[in-house]
Amino acid sequence: MNRHERRKQKKNNKLNPTVNQDLLQGIGLHTNKKYKEAEILYNKVLSSEPKNYEALRHLGILNQDLEDYEKAYIYFLQALKVNPRGFQALSNLATIHMVNKNYDLAYKCLNQSFRINSSYVPTINNLAGYYHKINDPKNAIFYSQLSLSFQPNNPLALNQHAKALIINDQLEEAINILEQLNKEHPVNDNFKHNLATAYREMGEFQKANKISSEGFKKDYKNVAYLLGFTKDKNNKLKKEHIEYYNQLLDQENLNLEDKALICHSFFEYFKNQHDYKLAGTYLIKGNDAQYALKSFDLDIEKNFFNKLKLIFKRKIEFISEDKIKSQIPIFVCGMPRSGTTLCEQILSSHSKITGAGELDYLAEVTDCRLIQPSEEQIANFENVLKNKKNLQIVRKKYLEKLVKRDKQNAVYICDKMPHNFIFIGLIKHILPEAKIIYCKRDPIDNCFSLFSHKFVEVSHQYSYNQKMLVEYYKLHEDLMKFWFKYYGEDIFVLDNEELVNNQERVSKQLIEFCELKWEKQCLEFHKNKRQVRTASIEQVRKPINKKSIGAWKKYESYLSEIVSELRA
Repeated sequence: MNRHERRKQKKNNKLNPTVNQDLLQGIGLHTNKKYKEAEILYNKVLSSEPKNYEALRHLGILNQDLEDYEKAYIYFLQALKVNPRGFQALSNLATIHMVNKNYDLAYKCLNQSFRINSSYVPTINNLAGYYHKINDPKNAIFYSQLSLSFQPNNPLALNQHAKALIINDQLEEAINILEQLNKEHPVNDNFKHNLATAYREMGEFQKANKISSEGFKKDYKNVAYLLGFTKDKNNKLKKEHIEYYNQLLDQENLNLEDKALICHSFFEYFKNQHDYKLAGTYLIKGNDAQYALKSFDLDIEKNFFNKLKLIFKRKIEFISEDKIKSQIPIFVCGMPRSGTTLCEQILSSHSKITGAGELDYLAEVTDCRLIQPSEEQIANFENVLKNKKNLQIVRKKYLEKLVKRDKQNAVYICDKMPHNFIFIGLIKHILPEAKIIYCKRDPIDNCFSLFSHKFVEVSHQYSYNQKMLVEYYKLHEDLMKFWFKYYGEDIFVLDNEELVNNQERVSKQLIEFCELKWEKQCLEFHKNKRQVRTASIEQVRKPINKKSIGAWKKYESYLSEIVSELRA
């Protein structure tokens, strides 16, 4: 509130002394989860003062806590009508946009709130959360540290900082914070979930599964624990568990996110029980719900890929004048779930290569998203390629980010962003020194692996619909044919099936392509303790096996569109 509004509110409180008392009492009841009683008091305040900013805002928070996000959204908007500079309501509104995965709108609200009041901790925490969601470790840490500078012992700020540390590969520090939070707040499920995530990324699966299993056994109705519980093959669901969640699935008002999570958890469970019929049924239901959460416009990708081919048919001149003084990038790309994580794990087991994981740097420095770019972003990308100066700037910015990201003394650094296959032409022109590795897998195996996995990110939305998935896969194939035509000699093709069947021979070829001497530890990649934050985290902690080859055959009757379109 501005000075005038605060004076007005103060005056109103003096005129109506019971209003403030009712509001404070309502907040107290709300804090103790006595929602009905709190709602009565909030509405009582509004009956006296229909434009009471705090009453409207707290009604929004109450409905948010009850997961009625539509009502919450309406109340926050009403609060902002009363006070357009209400930084608290703006921050609250941002959380609704975050829940609905409207990250651009969330950022606008948070940015506005922060400009009005740069010391309001909930906004700063939400900014840290926003940057965590979009996988920006640098800014996530900046805002979480800023939050802690105001409130060093704030549990929510500490939790947000731990999450930021996780995506910045500082797992040990994150675990220390989360362990302490769980000691001090043993009933907070969010803290437990984040600790399990940290352990899972560390490769400590037993510890991660134990947390999820204990949480589920304590409160099996908490959906947050379900997936972690069902992924552990040693865990068994009771009849009452299955009945409860099936009843939830039958409810028309069940939100799509929970529906997708429950169905995918049941897919994992019945897959482990070798009941492939039930597993397939839940897989289809879950993916239908997941796909309904957010649309995917294939025409955007078609337009983008076609423009790429038109651009790179023309001669683009750029020869680097300055040698790379830091680590030389190795780009590991291909369709997601094609073996890119395994490739990076093998490479990073070498003493001269460090693995940096999935980096968004090329997309950032060109201001062009890899998936679903806007027309403006595509135009930005085209502009980058217009002249040598622009290309030099992009090169410089990318290398600067690499230096900040990793200061080890390795010769190479792995940038394992699968969708960088889209930028192969760009890579060849701005980073001719770089190595490019394209991971290839049997098309049906690849698409089934995508279709059967529930991703944390929203960027893989095409993977939840069979028709959309096949069409996107074919677009990727067509673009790769184009790149091979122009740059084929400089691209190493890592065939997943060949690697599985001839691990040592193919691994040696891979290292040779990087112009390095062979090291035996590359065969023992599963012993590599580096952090892995991809869907393949558990697979790369184990020796190579053939289990995933042809795994789709168990579900063939559920995969008609994928199989019919991609069967050789």
